[in-house]
Amino acid sequence: MAASGADPQLAELGAALLSRADELADTMLALLRRDVGFHRTVALVTDDQLRGTIRAHLDFILGVFGAPERDYDTAAAAATGRSRAAAGVPLPAVMDSYRLCARFLWDELRQEARRATTVTDGGLVRASSAMWLALEEFTTAMVSGYQEEMARQLVDRQQERSAMVQALIDGRLVDTVDLWNTADTLRISLQGPYTVVCAELSSVGRSVLPGIENRLAARGISSAWRLQPDIEIGILHLGPNKTTDLVIEELSKHTATRIGISPPIADLGQTAGALRYARIAMTASRPEHGSITVFDRDVMAITAVAAPEVMGRVAANVLGPLDELPEHEREALLDTLEAWFDQGGSAERAAQELYVHPNTVRQRLRKIEQRTGRSVSEPRAAAELCIALETTRRAARPDR
Repeated sequence: MAASGADPQLAELGAALLSRADELADTMLALLRRDVGFHRTVALVTDDQLRGTIRAHLDFILGVFGAPERDYDTAAAAATGRSRAAAGVPLPAVMDSYRLCARFLWDELRQEARRATTVTDGGLVRASSAMWLALEEFTTAMVSGYQEEMARQLVDRQQERSAMVQALIDGRLVDTVDLWNTADTLRISLQGPYTVVCAELSSVGRSVLPGIENRLAARGISSAWRLQPDIEIGILHLGPNKTTDLVIEELSKHTATRIGISPPIADLGQTAGALRYARIAMTASRPEHGSITVFDRDVMAITAVAAPEVMGRVAANVLGPLDELPEHEREALLDTLEAWFDQGGSAERAAQELYVHPNTVRQRLRKIEQRTGRSVSEPRAAAELCIALETTRRAARPDR
């Protein structure tokens, strides 16, 4: 019986088709299994589930014909989207199913209109408009539900991967089976080598390497990341022909933070130790001299920060005599010593870097030698001066 204010021709068509709802649902189910490739070859959704979804949609869409003013209740469509996403049905397969059923229902609607002598061409137009509008609402709700479930799954996967990374850096996974399962979850190879990256955060819990996993993947390097309150940690699979230099090239795009890279490791069970090295390398990084430090490539910097308390004492013993000078003069001497080391012991190149005459560089070096009692031309003394300088420079920017 048509609701008050309902179009009698639409109500008649809706009632006629609803009386055949079971028959229509069975036919639609057969069409889906025959014509939609995914449902023809994969049985992630059972016949009962498909039929139940079809029947719920028919009841709603055809019910609109008898009560056109009622609000669309798209909960069933949204639930279908969520359940199909949860079952692993690709969205294109779901959309194909909706399109196939829509065409079938439109054909049935036209045929029913021809059989019903009281339905005019205008009535058929109104019925088709109501049907397509309802289908559009249902399809939109289904897609929204599907995307909602996919977003939830993505968050779950990210949380699971993050937890796996945490277990590796904590050293809690040592069994081969556990490591294999972890590598599978992280989508990285169980065969090394790997390296660990540690990046300092500029604010608590906010990534300084956004999108880094995708960018590394584009270079053929798979990785998994974990964000902690003060650092961002990455486990990178280098694989064949993938070098640390390739990693540095990508990370160098993030020069606003200090980054440390561990030595290569052979298996994931060594991740915890590699993180310690990566964190030391990060601490050794100085933004004004390049933000990335590779543990194996900067011995002096690593030595300077590996034992801060001990090295602080060493630096004070070596360079302490310079503290008696005025601050600006002390800094000029340290800048000169640093430039001289950076330029391979060349007074001329150091002078170019500092915009002074080479003789000025030589005079300052002699003053350092006189004050510290260590000659820059004597290898052991030069090494002591270099380590003390590295330590002093880093003491000016304590690790957070």
